[in-house]
Amino acid sequence: MTLEAVPSPLPSATAAAVTELARLAAQSDGVNPLSEQTLLHLDGEHHGDLHVLAYAGDPGTLEVSGLQTAENLIGYAYLGPDGSAELVVAPHARRHGTGTALLRLLQDHGGSRLKVWAHGRLPGSDELATRLGLVVTRELYFLRREAAPLPEPTWPDGIEVRTFVPGEDDAAWLAVNASAFATHPEQGSWTHSDLADRLHQPWFDAAGFFLAVDARTGDVAGFHWTKVEEGVGEVYVVGVAPQYQGTGLGKALTLKGLHHLQEDRALDAVVLYVDGTNTAARALYEKLGFATANLDVQFAPTQA
Repeated sequence: MTLEAVPSPLPSATAAAVTELARLAAQSDGVNPLSEQTLLHLDGEHHGDLHVLAYAGDPGTLEVSGLQTAENLIGYAYLGPDGSAELVVAPHARRHGTGTALLRLLQDHGGSRLKVWAHGRLPGSDELATRLGLVVTRELYFLRREAAPLPEPTWPDGIEVRTFVPGEDDAAWLAVNASAFATHPEQGSWTHSDLADRLHQPWFDAAGFFLAVDARTGDVAGFHWTKVEEGVGEVYVVGVAPQYQGTGLGKALTLKGLHHLQEDRALDAVVLYVDGTNTAARALYEKLGFATANLDVQFAPTQA
């Protein structure tokens, strides 16, 4: 096995090989090993990203013959500039030290700021993290709701609802997103580039991106961005500006999006991710019929 650490961007063929590796792992494990953010950062210029590629075969032979190809790619790891990381190993190549080698390299580059996500909390990820001195520091719940009757949303006084207009609402949405998720390590730091990446994805549909606007001021008070991919609806992100929190706007926006996914899009299931520390949101989702389907965990060094 040989490891190759390269900065952003990956060549398109290599990015495609990593995507295929992730697909095969998901097929085997029943959970996606790489997040949307990581997959979006496989190609294109993303300053500070580090990609680590693991290839089967003798290092010297690979270097001389140039056999670093999709066929012998057996592992991949991503490290973001903030220390966030993920890794995946091909199902047929596990238990041979590939995961250990990838994680050790992430530790070398990430140091004390390293934060490694393990999706689905598979037994092997816990074992590997413990062996290398990492502990669970964060939990992300994956919830699922089957189609069932929904109450109608009740809107606070003065609130009007419309859909997002790309190119016109970008700055206002980013401002509300930043304030709503000021303490969230990923969502609150979105930039125009992060938003643009998603607005250009095949799944993007402005008809499922709802803005709650204060009719008195014209300010965006909150939003519910839904997503539909491969026949499954998602509560992609719901946010409420701090001055409107506690008014019931979050619940109303959640219901607005759920009605859209269940009735307008005729979907049988809706999923979402919610941080383990967000007990209020988790309680709301449970009342609306969501149940835990899976759990992602984040590992970090014990001194972090």
